[in-house]
Amino acid sequence: MPFLKSLTLALTLVLTFTLNPAQAQDDLPESVFRDYDHMREVLDTNMMSRQIGVVMRNFGASDEMTPEQLSALENQVRGIFPQDFETAEMILRDELENGWARELLAYYTGISYIYVSVFYHKREDFVVVPFFRFNTDMLELLTEF
Repeated sequence: MPFLKSLTLALTLVLTFTLNPAQAQDDLPESVFRDYDHMREVLDTNMMSRQIGVVMRNFGASDEMTPEQLSALENQVRGIFPQDFETAEMILRDELENGWARELLAYYTGISYIYVSVFYHKREDFVVVPFFRFNTDMLELLTEF
């Protein structure tokens, strides 16, 4: 299954992003959200509908990946998961100090799963996500916890 290995490799790339002045949702910079609920709404809505390009742009990929690369990545994910996900669940949550936290989430339909690791910082007026990663192999993301 070279294709799946290739996809796993592509999905295991660590996507660590800095804030970018390019505008994302609600005129906020990429990787910045009004609050935790807003971050999860953007993440869950777009992951559930397999809009990986939108997720990646909202979480900071526009300065790391071209529109063509984002489109190709989304097409790969849609090829593996032909149906939208029906369920979003938190697997792990690790509350750290001073507003920092990390979560491991699962999105699935039937027995088809994709996993997301998000590391974020709750500030007084917003939430910043300096690290976001997704993968079809949960074990790849569990090493972060």
